[in-house]
This record gives sequence, structure tokens and C-alpha cells, in this order.
Amino acid sequence: METKNRIRELRKNMNLSQENLAAILGTTQQAVSRMEIGAYDIPTDLLIKMSELFNVTTDYILACSDIKRDLSGQVRMNHEMDKYYDIILRYQRLTDINKKTMMAMLERLEQAQGEQEKLVTGELYQKEDDVDGENSSM
Repeated sequence: METKNRIRELRKNMNLSQENLAAILGTTQQAVSRMEIGAYDIPTDLLIKMSELFNVTTDYILACSDIKRDLSGQVRMNHEMDKYYDIILRYQRLTDINKKTMMAMLERLEQAQGEQEKLVTGELYQKEDDVDGENSSM
């Protein structure tokens, strides 16, 4: 698997858009897109941020290794899993249809959270102003 596929895979597994990942990394959506298609060498600082965000080694992102986590990464993962293990057990007991419903609910909650974050940062107002400005000139 190539680097570009690893970044896309990791991003999609976290249900992040390119825009969301760019905001987290402090870069642009275009830069994320170019990293995903292999048209842009990943700056070291962004590689490290992605490694921490996705809890994988930089070697995994760069496709130098198929091992996702080193020992410290696995320990962090185990610690996180321990905190949420009861939720995992409850999820496993659900029927397939209820698992799909739960995933849909999580996706909607993530959307609402993203909208709330945009509202707080003012991005939502800027977009609405742009739309209003376009409509008023017609």
C-alpha cells in the first residue's frame, strides 16, 4: 500500500473530511489532497501530527512498515480501549440493524459537532454572508 492510500485510509477510518484533517493539522485542504494523491512530500511536522492523531508510526504512514503501532502506541491504544470497553461490549450485543442505527447516530452527532465548531469560529456566518451577498446582487 502506498503512502497516499494510507493517509486516505486513516482519515476515512476516523470519519474526517479533507477539510477537517487540514484544520486539525493546521494546513489546507489542498495540501491534504495533494498528500493523498502523492503529489506533495509530507512536511515533517505534519507527518508527526498525523502519527499522533491516528496513533500510528510515521513508518506506517510512509508505507515503510505494515506495523501500525510501536510499543508505546499500543500501550496508548490499550489505555484508551480500557476506558471505553463497556461501550464496545454493549455495541457487540446489538443486532446488525441497531449497529447501523448507532453508526448513523454517531455520524449525525459528528456533523452537529462540526457545525457547532464552525459556528463558534464564525465560518458558518461567513458562508451565510457570502450566500446573502450573492442573492442580493441578483
